[in-house]
Amino acid sequence: MKRRALLGLCLLAALGAGAQAETQPIAAEGSVAPAPQPGQKLKDAKGATLGQIEKIIADADGRPRQVLVRVTRVLRVLPVDALTRSGDAYVTVLTRAELEALPAAD
Repeated sequence: MKRRALLGLCLLAALGAGAQAETQPIAAEGSVAPAPQPGQKLKDAKGATLGQIEKIIADADGRPRQVLVRVTRVLRVLPVDALTRSGDAYVTVLTRAELEALPAAD
């Protein structure tokens, strides 16, 4: 339980880090960048592919809120706010190790 709380805090702290100039934030309303789509790649800040977006989870109003990302054959849940658009992929400030430490999606 403590580990999950710590990982959650790490994710929130990582979200506060500055995005690269060539990336565009995703906004749930009035999107700056298009919403993620299944099949798109997820990359780290250095450009290494971490996984693939498998599913978009929307809120009651149909706005994307979370994505299911397959990382080393396991689905992980990330908030859309943790992603920025870069070309045809999405970028997260989390490392592969941090993603793999997140709880698996059921």
